[in-house]
Amino acid sequence: MRRTNPDGRLKIYPGSPSFALSMMRAQDRLRLCELHSREVLRLRENFQACGRQVVVDAVDGFAALKGLLPPPPRRALVLIDPPYEERRDYERVVLALKDSLQRFPGGSYMLWYPLLSRLEAHELPPRLKRLPAAAWLHVSLRVRTPAADGFGMHGSGLFVINPPWTLQATLQESLPWLRQALGADAGAAFTLESQAP
Repeated sequence: MRRTNPDGRLKIYPGSPSFALSMMRAQDRLRLCELHSREVLRLRENFQACGRQVVVDAVDGFAALKGLLPPPPRRALVLIDPPYEERRDYERVVLALKDSLQRFPGGSYMLWYPLLSRLEAHELPPRLKRLPAAAWLHVSLRVRTPAADGFGMHGSGLFVINPPWTLQATLQESLPWLRQALGADAGAAFTLESQAP
C-alpha cells in the first residue's frame, strides 16, 4: 500500500494481483483470469514489465481452473474472487473448489466472498466447511452493522483450504487491530475458525 500511496494518504488500492506479485519469488508464476475486456487490458498494461512471470488470460477463471490443475511444480495457491454479481457465482465457487480438491488435494485455495444480507452469502461458509478438505481456515471481518434495508456490503470473508501453518496466529494478532482501524460503528466484528487434519 505504501508503494502505491507514497504520500501516506490512501488514494490507490493496488488490488489482489499486485499484492500477490509483491510476495512472489523469482521462480513463482502468477496467472490471472479475467472476463471483462477493459480489466484484461488494464491488467496487461500493469504487468507488462513482468514478462512471462505474469500471464493475463481473457477467460472465465472457473473454466480455466480445470486445465491449470494440478500445476507442474505441484505447489500452488489459487485465489478465487469472483464478483458475485450473479447468484450462481456462489454455487460455482463451491463446485470449483470441490473439483479442484479432487484434481489437486495438496493445493492451497483462498476464496474471498462479500458479507451481504443475501441468503447465498450466509449459506456459503457452512457449504465450504463441508468440502472434502483436511484443513481449512475461515475468517470474516465485518466493518459495520448490516444496513436495515439489507442492501450493501458490510464486510468480507476468506475461506482458506490447506492454509499456511502460521496464518491463524497472524490473523489472531491482526484482526483486533483491523476491526479497530476499519470499523465504522459498534457492529464491527471478526470471526476466526479453523479445522486441522
